[in-house]
Amino acid sequence: MSSNSAMTVDETERLRAVRGRVWQHMAENRFAGADPFDGLHSKYSIGSFILRHRISRLAWLQAMKNAPARIRDGAAIPPMVNPKTLALLLGAADGVPVADWSVSPPSSEGGFNGSKIAGDITHQVLAMQNPDGGWGYPFAWQARAFFARRGQSNAIVTCFVVDGLLNGGKLPSHHPALQAAAMFLQRDLWRGPSATGAGGGYFAYIAGADAEIHNVTLWAAWILWRLVPGNPCSQPAIDRVLGQQCDDGAWVYGQRSHHGFIDGFHSGYILDLLHRLDGAGWPGLQNAMDRGWQFYQRACFDGQGLPRSFAGKNRYLDSHAVAQAMATLQRFGALAQARDVALFAIDPLFDQKSGVFYAGLGRFGKDRRVFMRWTQAWMVWALSIMIDKETLGIGKQGR
Repeated sequence: MSSNSAMTVDETERLRAVRGRVWQHMAENRFAGADPFDGLHSKYSIGSFILRHRISRLAWLQAMKNAPARIRDGAAIPPMVNPKTLALLLGAADGVPVADWSVSPPSSEGGFNGSKIAGDITHQVLAMQNPDGGWGYPFAWQARAFFARRGQSNAIVTCFVVDGLLNGGKLPSHHPALQAAAMFLQRDLWRGPSATGAGGGYFAYIAGADAEIHNVTLWAAWILWRLVPGNPCSQPAIDRVLGQQCDDGAWVYGQRSHHGFIDGFHSGYILDLLHRLDGAGWPGLQNAMDRGWQFYQRACFDGQGLPRSFAGKNRYLDSHAVAQAMATLQRFGALAQARDVALFAIDPLFDQKSGVFYAGLGRFGKDRRVFMRWTQAWMVWALSIMIDKETLGIGKQGR
């Protein structure tokens, strides 16, 4: 049996074989690839009026995000290496670092040396750190709330990278690069009580913008607490996120009017972070976790126990939501359901011929687009948790 007691040896080997195929694809492409949010770098937008105005940037980005593979291919968007892809391979978000992957049989991975790979990735991602101490996406992108320049440091990429460097990069918390990241989070992104008016403070996504997004605040609070224990920001930030929980146990994405949606993967982010904080001894989280877990199980899965991209809605199924579901179910002790989701993922979502995961499933069948960070890295991360993560008994079935 594997470390996940709901899985047989044969099932674990199936997952391991799929992970090996996807890893091979990622490595052969040197971790560079397409991303749902890279549309502003198409040959049609560079140097055109599209980039000059907020509305045209937003409309074009959304058009390219939802464009079929044939149109995206024609747009000639260059493949890019995303620091978040590398962070996931280092075991960010409490994943399994590539150095700790089990490989069976050894010859199947062609001389796979996880420790060397982890070291190389660590050096690569450290070289991508910005002068302000943070990390960002390798593309420019327009949200309704703000515009982020290419490479501009943001909270999420910075937190994932720091988490990966602590976990798989084996860097100590006092490492200069990590302390520079802590300074970036506290100096540039913290919005204290004087800015919020009441209810503690929060962390913004990027410097110069004030959109409040709950998983961003929780991620930054957790990472800053790991790097600077006793800092003045983490406690009020966590309290604020807890205070934003809805009566039904959910968290909407954020505080802006257009952030009132509830999706599966960001809900999973929040539950996983609360789980980690709880495991680290942070007090007063039990009730929020119980209610959040109950909502997640009730609304973010369909009648067959398969994930939903958006709570209560059986529409397009994003592979990212499937990957996150595996991890969150496993952490909270729902091992049989996690197993079922994993085995589902490697059937309709996996292309056996190409060795990649599709972006998702829609009304008209498989969405055959291939995204490096959004799909391949997240699926490798999730499968590694299913294959190699020890079940320590801290996940609580049926919270």
